[in-house]
Amino acid sequence: MKEIKLVFIYSILFLLIYLGPVQIGPITFSQVWKIPLFVFLVWQVIIIRNRKKPGFIKWSYARAVKNLVTGGFSVSYFAGIIDFIRYMMFPLMYEFASLKIRSLKALDKMLLGFAQFVIISGIPFTLNLLKSKAHDTVLYQDFDSYAGMFQNSHGAAITTTTAVLILLAYLKMKVEVIRFPKLNYALLLFGIYLIYLTFIRTGYAMFCIGALFLFMPKKFSVKQIITASLALSVLVFGFFYLLETNEAFYNRIFDIRNGKQTAAGSGRFLFWKAAFDLWFNGNIFELFFGFGFDGLVDHIYKAVGLRVYAHNEFFTQLGQNGLLGVIFFIGYLVSLFKFIWERRKRPSYRLGMAIFFLYVSLMMTQGGMWFELDVFMVLVFVKLEFENKMYKKAREQWYYAHSEVQTTENKS
Repeated sequence: MKEIKLVFIYSILFLLIYLGPVQIGPITFSQVWKIPLFVFLVWQVIIIRNRKKPGFIKWSYARAVKNLVTGGFSVSYFAGIIDFIRYMMFPLMYEFASLKIRSLKALDKMLLGFAQFVIISGIPFTLNLLKSKAHDTVLYQDFDSYAGMFQNSHGAAITTTTAVLILLAYLKMKVEVIRFPKLNYALLLFGIYLIYLTFIRTGYAMFCIGALFLFMPKKFSVKQIITASLALSVLVFGFFYLLETNEAFYNRIFDIRNGKQTAAGSGRFLFWKAAFDLWFNGNIFELFFGFGFDGLVDHIYKAVGLRVYAHNEFFTQLGQNGLLGVIFFIGYLVSLFKFIWERRKRPSYRLGMAIFFLYVSLMMTQGGMWFELDVFMVLVFVKLEFENKMYKKAREQWYYAHSEVQTTENKS
């Protein structure tokens, strides 16, 4: 019965994500179901409003609210409201999950299950049983990058990479919720293959950075240095082998589209410059509060001919939300790092660090809010806090029992 319930839940989740890009009037299906979810989460958090919040959650709320006060809000209020809702999802989901999830085992099942689901969802697309509904801005004449059930190839790369690293972490830690280890190792290899099929350099970088922090030892031994050197040699050999033998991979790495070399970094330096120029030439109010989302993308369109954001969260926030947006973003990153570091003796510390730094690499090269990644981050950080509370509770019980024994001995 439990298996049937799980299949039903994941089938509904698959449809919600898969149908996300479908246009329904002025909005997409993704926005149609996320808005009621947002309202539900707000209602739940209002009920538990007196609960203590970690610092990074407070900064997250500040980041979200900031989108409602920009230089262009009166003109493009719809975009501001949509961004407000998108940025609110992470802190709302964290507060909801931290209250509703009752046990570490239940949390592990949820996190591992979602990671497995993301990877398994790629099977019907690789077998050509389903066609992706992704609206990708990067189109090639000679190949299509994997997007699966997601709205674009970047979303597929980001989410699948995170799922693979979480599955890898659970296999590494040998968590008891892992059933059929060999099958999960096969799933892990398939997930890595999906990351490759996206042909997204951001995903490749995220995977390497996440794996580095996941496996970085506290102290290096000769055996570990040899093992790491061999692993690195295999990766380097594989990378250059693909460059030599796979034209699609070569074109994507060096950004050759339809037989033509494009600007370095897919034009990212041009996007960053356009965002900085927009901010630098603003008035006092715009310097602090920004130009709003539409103001930013309209300016980048005039500069480079593409209506996109800056592909770097620092520059995006600078143009969209001004200095305050950048300050709130940095405050969020610093407080989140502090949250993880203070729990460095907990079992999930390495996983938390891996997720943090792959997120930072994403913000440096892409930026934006990614709902499925937010779900993963929420569950990982709730898991880290759950372990911390369990440790504190066990320590308090030990001290209490020890003091009772001491008292008894003194009386005798």
